[in-house]
Amino acid sequence: MNWKWPLMAYLLFSCTCYAQSAAPSASRIQPVDEAQAEQAMIGPGDLLDISVFAVPELTLKVRVNEQGSVMLPLAGDMHFGGLTVAQAEQALSKTLVERDFVLKPQITIFVTEYATQGITILGEVNQPGTYPLFGPHRLFDALSAAGGVTQRSSSTITLIHRGDHDNPIHLNLAVTNTNVNTDVMLHPGDTIIVDKAPVIYVVGEVNKPGAFLMENNTSITVLRAVALAQGATHKAALNKAEIVRRSPVGVEEIDLPLSKIMHGQRADLQLHGDDILFLPTSKTKVSAQKGIEAILAATIGLAEFGRL
Repeated sequence: MNWKWPLMAYLLFSCTCYAQSAAPSASRIQPVDEAQAEQAMIGPGDLLDISVFAVPELTLKVRVNEQGSVMLPLAGDMHFGGLTVAQAEQALSKTLVERDFVLKPQITIFVTEYATQGITILGEVNQPGTYPLFGPHRLFDALSAAGGVTQRSSSTITLIHRGDHDNPIHLNLAVTNTNVNTDVMLHPGDTIIVDKAPVIYVVGEVNKPGAFLMENNTSITVLRAVALAQGATHKAALNKAEIVRRSPVGVEEIDLPLSKIMHGQRADLQLHGDDILFLPTSKTKVSAQKGIEAILAATIGLAEFGRL
């Protein structure tokens, strides 16, 4: 039985995070349009900053009660719950005109505190959950509120705006271009997903086969991967090592001149996320079962890694 096919089958089912999340284009990283904030609905507990030009009685801050209403001078009881800011402005304008208080009211309503619609932060943060907004917030504020990112986090963050789930924005915090603003403005109902850093797998004739995290998107070379696996055993066939890599067109098997790399005769190679580095045995009389045992050893390592 050839060891390669079980290994490739396992790779296809276990590596669910292929580099579709590859470094996002900086051109997509744009600050959020402030108009999106107007789509958030007013809810109980929200604090409103209301201003009506030339009507000092209606320049005030008021909190929405549990029924979704506010009591305003001149206008009386106004039900704003479930309305957007624009709809609330229209409702107040209509009331003031109908009561002959203002002929053409110029109204501005701003939600300074959102109590019912927060920002959801998921993935590799220390305290995932939904956090209420208190005034304008940016990405780094939200990450800080969630206790910061974990050591297993990638530098890639996915931002999904409320009502626009089909167009997620991928932000790369590793981008150092000063013209790219990754600390974007957030609005109620937005979701932040901090991706997990990719891993590479080292199996076969190494002293400690398993999965190794590419922390903070640090690169891992072949030699470093072998070192993380505590080196090759004396049974390893270094001239027959391979990288098994999943690509958009299927699984690739890449011959690796590991012996020459270790002796400085070939340049070291960078591994990609979810690569499997396999070091076969040099003893031809060993049955294919040995290859399967190496796969099983890696499987145990992967299962342990998944519980981290």
